[in-house]
Amino acid sequence: MDTRTKYVLLVLFSALWVGLESVIVEGALRIADIDIFLVSSVPLISGGLILIVLAPQSTSEFSKSLGRKGWLWMTLLSVLSAVGAFMWFDAVGRIGASKEAILGGGSSEVLFIVILSAIFLKERLNRIEAAGGLLILAGVFVVLVNTDTVSFTVGLGEIEAIVSSLLLGMSVIIATYLLYTNDLTEFSGVQLLYGGGLILVFSVATGIADTPDAAGWALLIGMGVMPAVGLWTYNSGLPKIGASLTSILFALSGVMTVGVQLVVLAIFPEADLQLPQSVPLALIGGLVAFIGVYLLNKNKEEPKTIVGKI
Repeated sequence: MDTRTKYVLLVLFSALWVGLESVIVEGALRIADIDIFLVSSVPLISGGLILIVLAPQSTSEFSKSLGRKGWLWMTLLSVLSAVGAFMWFDAVGRIGASKEAILGGGSSEVLFIVILSAIFLKERLNRIEAAGGLLILAGVFVVLVNTDTVSFTVGLGEIEAIVSSLLLGMSVIIATYLLYTNDLTEFSGVQLLYGGGLILVFSVATGIADTPDAAGWALLIGMGVMPAVGLWTYNSGLPKIGASLTSILFALSGVMTVGVQLVVLAIFPEADLQLPQSVPLALIGGLVAFIGVYLLNKNKEEPKTIVGKI
């Protein structure tokens, strides 16, 4: 197996894993009724600690080597990813994991990453890629359409999904830049711990988080394996196959999320999972968006390592 194929498969696994994570998050919010701030922070902290435990000595050396500039970038990255993750999870609770995944990570986030990559990582967009961007937007509109009234519905959940995609897209560009010169496991562990810690400190300081019972805490801590594996496999592709291709492959998480939901509902028909208003229509929208992201990467050159452009 060549290096490119290896990292393509890792990112595809990340898409599947995060599709599963979205369904678990939806269950934690809608079934276990756990506070959104804790769902957005504790699993990230737990996942960060998992990765740090795997390489404690090198993580300590990595933290010291960042320097002032490195920590400024890491702080900005953590703030963007923390707020983006919070809005992502809140959108899941409002509109369901499947619609959020197709609307956010399956379409708009890809578009944001490709545009930001062109600006900051100097990736050039050609006509085919521009056409792909338009198809992505078409896919977003198809997902948003209300089949009962044949109108476009945009609520807080939909807005959160798109804004979170922009914030997470910005964090991906910064992460790609930093991963060119830093180790994957140590970087991903600190990123998760820092981001989750920011949300937890804010929720505790303001007193707006509701404390769960022992079972809730166990679920939150156990969920840490999801962001640990998901972020590690996603980050692995950024410096190897480029931010654009990584995000394109990751767009499949939207379709995978719907698939996971359907499997869960087949086993547990009473599960309170919010499928798209029209599953066939949502899948068509996801397919249109995926065709768009495929075109975005058609005939692209191999990604180049660019340091010092941000």
